[in-house]
Amino acid sequence: MSKILIINTGGTIGMVHSEIGNPNSPLRPANSWSEIANEHPILKRFETGYCQIKELIDSSDCNFETWIEIAKIIEKEYENYIGFVILHGTDTMAYTASALSFVLKNLSKPVVLTGSQVPLQKPRSDALQNLITSIMIAGHEQYGVRLIPEVSIFFRDTLLRGNRSRKLDASNYFGFSSPNFLPLAEVGGDLTIDKDRILKKGNKEFYLDAAFDNNVIIIEIFPSLKPIYIKNIIDSNPTLKGVILKTFGNGNAPTNKEFLEVIKYINSKNIVVVDITQCSRGFVKMGLYETSAKMVDAGVISGSDLTPEAAITKLMYLLGKKLSFQEVKNAMKIDIVGEQTINQYDWEFSCNSKKSNIFNFSIAAPKNADEQDILKSVVRVTGIETDLENDEEIEIQVIIQGDKEYESILKTNYKKKVIRNNSNLSNDVHLNFNNTIKALLKVSRNIEITLKTSKEVQWNKLAFTLFTEKV
Repeated sequence: MSKILIINTGGTIGMVHSEIGNPNSPLRPANSWSEIANEHPILKRFETGYCQIKELIDSSDCNFETWIEIAKIIEKEYENYIGFVILHGTDTMAYTASALSFVLKNLSKPVVLTGSQVPLQKPRSDALQNLITSIMIAGHEQYGVRLIPEVSIFFRDTLLRGNRSRKLDASNYFGFSSPNFLPLAEVGGDLTIDKDRILKKGNKEFYLDAAFDNNVIIIEIFPSLKPIYIKNIIDSNPTLKGVILKTFGNGNAPTNKEFLEVIKYINSKNIVVVDITQCSRGFVKMGLYETSAKMVDAGVISGSDLTPEAAITKLMYLLGKKLSFQEVKNAMKIDIVGEQTINQYDWEFSCNSKKSNIFNFSIAAPKNADEQDILKSVVRVTGIETDLENDEEIEIQVIIQGDKEYESILKTNYKKKVIRNNSNLSNDVHLNFNNTIKALLKVSRNIEITLKTSKEVQWNKLAFTLFTEKV
């Protein structure tokens, strides 16, 4: 088994002249590999198989059915080839690469998507270099190239992780970029691969988990956006299950009551709302800092540094698995296959209308949360109320400790005025326990949280959030 399989889906790279030998004739999709390779004898040196989807498409017509068709071809031919090259139009290539990364499970072979800005048969085309290099990467051992067992995009001189990629330019040969993740490989006179950035080869059996639900939408906010328009979109689409909300900067959105009420309304309908940034580079910091609390309380979850392409395909994939509303929300915050840098684990506890001055909680940290990867750990208590008639300072103490195997206890005292029946942000407690959690996770998976107050209080929610980072 030394061949690689070329899967043609259509797009510029696979266009040929309708009249053989007439460079002025209109272009049409090629019907075979021989048509594509006919004018470039060098392509015949490579051991390749060839197939195409049932109907070649302009990539603007790509949809989740296209992704499933491609994935099923790979599943069918997985044992017959050492790697796969997918010819694809550039407009939606990043969407397809992201979608395939989620459904091709335990991948141990390269899947490389490539295309071109200019057809292969045109002078000065970028197609030949893109195609040859993609074949060599997919063929790895046959051409002395390190194995890259993941879905990737090769364009111009750069190999990018598929679910980190974006189309950068409509016509420039440097057509794709990966704003939040460095390239897997760069190509010049040599093909230089950064082995530390490559996903590990799966040691379990490959399988296909292809299911998508396209009852989703992307909404981009802008200054002066009327929240009622968002509500109207929701109300006119009763089957909607997920919203990607493109916000400003680090995930900032309007904090006015009308906007937040609409977001709460969406959440109340069990529609998952994911916050991603409009910026090309950077990530959403929702939940990391107190200023993002209102969006968190409205039910929005952080999309970290997901690209729009990865965010929407990941959400479609998770919804397609028929998970519960909360299961989808939890899974969106955890990296599946290298698509995001930060994992977010959340635990929430309610007061249950009980007034007291001491509350105890226990959680079990996830097994894959390494202390070296801890970025931040936060305890947040919301909606604190007291029956005191007058303003009075109440001492609030949060204690974090491990199980009996770890006796060291860090006590943090937090003092502030809690005003009766006042529910704004000043009545919330927001504390960081980074060093304590790092120390605890070295020896224990169990974390004990104690909330003590100098007077009896009632509160709405205690949330413990753990952020881990995979570089």
